[in-house]
Amino acid sequence: MSKRKDRLPPFTPTENSLIDSDVYKKLTNASRVAYLLLCRQKRRFDQTDVIFPYSHAAAYMDQHTWARSIKELIACGMIGKKQEGGLYRRVNIYTITPGISIRGIGIATVKKR
Repeated sequence: MSKRKDRLPPFTPTENSLIDSDVYKKLTNASRVAYLLLCRQKRRFDQTDVIFPYSHAAAYMDQHTWARSIKELIACGMIGKKQEGGLYRRVNIYTITPGISIRGIGIATVKKR
């Protein structure tokens, strides 16, 4: 069976309501990139858990910027972190919050050290 020639190239869908929300507008650009990189790992629309090592994000941002961005996304409630990487080379499992209600969430700032 041949592939259809009118297929769209691979893309990462983002809801318009998320882009228009106050929470998304208050995020730093690094946090927006980190969120899109995590969403890019989804293979199905209903998938919420993604495995994403920092080595994949190294081409886009520094390790400290990545850590700050993840903390900011967790503080906003946009993602969750199930497993801490570290010993025995485990990678982090992130949960992308589906159907997030972004109207009542305030943005939390993460202080630099």
